[in-house]
Formats: sequence, C-alpha cells, structure tokens
Amino acid sequence: MAQPISGFAPKVQVSSDGLEATMTFKIPDGKNEVPKFTAAQLLGFLNGANVTFGIDQDMLVKLADSPVFGRPIKVAEGNPQQQGTPGYFEYHFDTNFNRKPTIRPDGTADYMSIKTIETVQEGDVIATYHPAVQGSRGMSVRGQILEPKPVRDLPPLIGRGFDRSSDNLTYTAKITGKIEVNQGKINVSPVHEVQGDVGIETGNIKFNGDVIVHGGVHDGAVIDAAGNVIIHGLIEDCDIHAGKDLFLLSGVKGNEKTIIDCKGCITAQFIEYAIITCEGNITADYFFKSKISCDGRIELNGNNASIIGGYVSAVQGIEVNDIGNSFGTITNVAVGVDVERAAEYEILAKKIVAITANVQKIKKGIEEFDRLGAERGVNYKEDPRRMQLLRVRIRDEAVVLEETKKLNRMKEVINSGKGATIKVFRRLYAGCNISIDDHHVAINENHEQIEIEKSDEGVKLVKFS
Repeated sequence: MAQPISGFAPKVQVSSDGLEATMTFKIPDGKNEVPKFTAAQLLGFLNGANVTFGIDQDMLVKLADSPVFGRPIKVAEGNPQQQGTPGYFEYHFDTNFNRKPTIRPDGTADYMSIKTIETVQEGDVIATYHPAVQGSRGMSVRGQILEPKPVRDLPPLIGRGFDRSSDNLTYTAKITGKIEVNQGKINVSPVHEVQGDVGIETGNIKFNGDVIVHGGVHDGAVIDAAGNVIIHGLIEDCDIHAGKDLFLLSGVKGNEKTIIDCKGCITAQFIEYAIITCEGNITADYFFKSKISCDGRIELNGNNASIIGGYVSAVQGIEVNDIGNSFGTITNVAVGVDVERAAEYEILAKKIVAITANVQKIKKGIEEFDRLGAERGVNYKEDPRRMQLLRVRIRDEAVVLEETKKLNRMKEVINSGKGATIKVFRRLYAGCNISIDDHHVAINENHEQIEIEKSDEGVKLVKFS
C-alpha cells in the first residue's frame, strides 16, 4: 500500500450545530501519487478532530476502498436533542370574532356575517389542558451532551362560571351563558335570550348580563342590560341601554321615538330617525335624519356609507362616502370637542374643587370637636353635631370620588379628540354644516374626495386622490 504523503490528509469539518462531520479528500494534482488510507487511518483523522460519536464505520471502509475527491462526505452523525412542548390550553369554543361586516361583491355590507358572542351550555367541556412534555438530550459528534430548552407548565385557568377537574386538565361550564377568555382568564356569564320579538307580549327587559334578541324590538319596549346587547331583527319605537357593546344587525327605524344609550361600541346595519349616545365607536352602513353623539370614531361601510340629515358628532373623527345629498338636505356633522363639552369639563372641575374645600372645612370641624373633648375630658364622638359633620363628610367624599372619575373620563375623551378630521371618500354636498372643535363652516357647493381638518384659520378642506 502506498504511504500517506504530507498534504493529502483528508479535511475533517464539523457542522455549526455539532451534529454532522464530513471528510473531504483533496483532488489529485496528477504530479504526485495519490495516497491510500485505511479505515483505521481515517478513524484516526476523525479522532484527531475530536470526532468520537456517531461515526459511520461502513462509510470509512468505503472511502478507504474508493475515496471521493473534491466534495465533503458525511462520516459521522450526532443525535439531535428533542425539544419539548410547553404546556398549553386547547379551547373548545371560538375565541376570535369578526366584529366588522364583510363587504359583498356588489359593495354592500353584510351585517349578518358579524359574530358577536360565543355561548356554551351547562356541562360543556370548554377547555382542555395539555401538560408540558420535556425534551430529551442529544449528543454531538464530538461527544458533547446537547441539552433541550426547558419548557414550563402554565398555571390553571382562573375566572368564574366553570368547574376544574382534580387533575387541572378539564374545564367544564357550570352554567349556560356567554363565554370569553382574556389573558388566561375565562368567564362564563349568564345570557338572557329571547327567541322572538320584544314588545307588548314580552314586556321590558332588565338584565345584569348580556341580552340576545333573535327577533326585533318595538311597541315602546325597553331593554336595559349591563352587558352586550345583540338584536337580530329591526329596531322600532323603543329604548335600549347597553352597558357594553350593542349589535343591531337589521338596523334601526326609530320613527323619532327610539332612544339608544351605549357604554361600549355600536355596530348597526343602518340608523334612521333615532337618538343615540355612544361612548365607544360606531360602525354602520348609513345614518338618516338621526341625532347621534359618539365619544369615539364613526366609520360607515359599504356602498351607501352616507350621512343624510340630522346631527352627527364623533369626538375622534368620521370616515364616510357621502355627507348630505343632491336635494340639499340640511346635514350637521361635527368632530372633536365642542364648546359645550369643554365648558362642562370646566364646570365639573370647579365643582370638585369646591366640594373638596368643603370637606377640608368639615374635617377641621371634627378635629376641633376631638380637641375640645381631649381638653375637657369629654367624649364628643356621639355628639349630634359631630355626627352630622361626619355624615356630610362621608357623603361629600363619595361625591368627590365619583365626580373625579367622571372628570377623568371627560379628560380622556377631550384628549382623544385632538386632531380629529372628517374624511369624505365620495362627495360632500352643499347644504351641510361642518364643525371641528369650536370652528364651523357652511358648505355652499359640492366637494369630492376631501378631508376636513382644523387649521389656524378655521375649518380647512383638503382634497385627496
């Protein structure tokens, strides 16, 4: 056998992850005799490169018999570590809702496509926990132990309205109602469900939770719910109060007798002849001759996407296709914070200051009673005059606390209205009155594709393409 010649020893390379070693034989130059290596010698080259694990002995024999020149050949393979699986919850209910209508091919908005809430029945399995599975060690071709990344279990779910199995793996609804999950907390809350219409036959509804009406609401009926309200049918001649979000999937024909108050957001197919106040955003197809006040943002969708007649205000801004119509219907639209709201904020702030000052005086009066009692050795705690001062202090402190919450909410709303604009994607018709904060302008001619914003000079109309 030919002896090895210096410079012809194969090159051993180990991959960056340590899981593979290759051997590359130098291409002969034709000038020198090509050395032949035994399998044992090749093994020695591997050991010299600290490759000791997962060596393919059969491949070394093949290479000794028939070396492959100029390209790397895998001669050792390690065992990769097996990564574990962290613990996770499998929810047996829908956790993602489409809160906006889908737009049909013809451009109309499909409000029935909106998913509002998820409900479960008593006894339903609502979640299953899959515990963490730890991974297994591996070994590199250099004999190094490869540790898998550690994985952790999750803490049990917390919330209300469900039972948990003793092994913390299975979660079952205790009641029939609405279910929602937020940051690992599940709540199953009661839902009042009406299969038909709400009217004279059913009477008014007052419920400390969510209300679902599969029909309409009419005949002067009142719905007063602490949670969400979902109404599938038409709204006519009624009062609705929603403590959270309100979904009016077939729209509102108010006949100037419908009053709606919503503490969350409103989604409606359309709104006609209604009086509405909303603390969140409003999404709808169109407004017609309604009085609408919104602390959030108004977005009108679909081909109609119009405001015609009435008075519509949104603190954070409005997006719409058309405002007004070709008949010159008077339409009033406002964004930002008007003078009345700003004045209301100042009045409330002064009221809180005055009541707080009075509370301080009352505290001093009570302290004076206690000081005199200590000097005279008399207990004035049951004195009617001191008791009256104490009652007034407790009452006024509660008023200050409540009014301060209201003031902070007003401040948030006012700040959110800074820079509010009205974006009109098709046409702003003559006959409209536009207000931004304390600036007003009457529109005397039609404008197309404009954004209405506030400037130092007043209300400015900026055309966009």
